[in-house]
Amino acid sequence: MVRIYTLALWLFAAVASIQAQTLFQVERNGLYGYKNAANDTVIACEYIHACNDSINTLGFVFNSRNGKIICFNNKGERLFHVFNYDNGPDYIQEGLFRIEDENGLIGFADSTGNVAITPQFKFAFPFNDGKAKVTFEGELKDVPGSNGSKHYWDSTNWFYIDRQGFQIKQ
Repeated sequence: MVRIYTLALWLFAAVASIQAQTLFQVERNGLYGYKNAANDTVIACEYIHACNDSINTLGFVFNSRNGKIICFNNKGERLFHVFNYDNGPDYIQEGLFRIEDENGLIGFADSTGNVAITPQFKFAFPFNDGKAKVTFEGELKDVPGSNGSKHYWDSTNWFYIDRQGFQIKQ
């Protein structure tokens, strides 16, 4: 019985240590990636910018081919694209941040990398007071007088969703 308990405890510790892996930023020839504590390359040095010095849970890099932000977990798994806000990855608000699919549609993920709301919206604001303002249509427009440096999303069909993605009444 003691052997089974010891083996189970050892297996639990081994699995926990794999999941708790920290990755460390490295640079090679002006491109960035990540290595683990054993100095093994986990994320290849092929990104023009790495937003994190280390990855404990999630990390973000800029794809040099298309300028999109990619989210990786601490196992080096590519999860999804992240909405670019204020020249970096979207901020977590109320436990969620905006993500994008290959077509630029917006959804939400949580701080551990789980997709909470599948990308489906043309535009979405961050969550505030348990709801997010979203739309399925519209267009990105320049703010007048900003010389193209500031933009806003113009739509006539805004609505609100809850944290599960269901439409709510205002």
